[in-house]
Amino acid sequence: MSVKYSEKEPQKARFDQKAKVSIEITERDGNQFIVVKEHTEAETASTAEQAIEIPAALLPELKRVVAAIEDSDEADAEPSAGQAVNFAHKSEEEFARILDFYHIAWQYEPRAFEIEWDEEGNPTSSFTPDFYLPEHDQYIEITTLKQSLVTKKNRKVRRLRELYPEVNIKVLYASDFRKLIEKFAASGSWQEQENEREDEE
Repeated sequence: MSVKYSEKEPQKARFDQKAKVSIEITERDGNQFIVVKEHTEAETASTAEQAIEIPAALLPELKRVVAAIEDSDEADAEPSAGQAVNFAHKSEEEFARILDFYHIAWQYEPRAFEIEWDEEGNPTSSFTPDFYLPEHDQYIEITTLKQSLVTKKNRKVRRLRELYPEVNIKVLYASDFRKLIEKFAASGSWQEQENEREDEE
């Protein structure tokens, strides 16, 4: 099977060359690959071709990265309370509000770590921590789910630590999250933010 996409718009390249990019989805040994080819044609009528192969298993991650780039005004822009972020869970939104209140810079799901591969080296599983705090070089994973899902997530976190020992990650369990919310609410900060949200609406 081979699906092709071709962008025929000529680009101004060095030495007055014209470049054309084509994208193919091919299958080899039961695995799919995305092949990106750049065809360069010089004035001498000679052609050159460069190709990059990407495992199709990485397509969801590529889509997520492209979407993140398109949604951000600049490469290292930090989300803030004024920016719309589609959180997967209400607890993540609440945690982001606490970080905003204390002026802690954060990024939501900025990176996926590959943690399992098949026999040919293609990634089969990845783990994406919920938050990254760049000023502290700290990843945060919030877990407020039932125990069976928590156990599965703990395995992924252990695997992440084994493969990427340089990555600092902390898991915020349901009990930890409740204590954080209680402490935040007791300080009056939670009610202040609720009032501000109601005023804005």
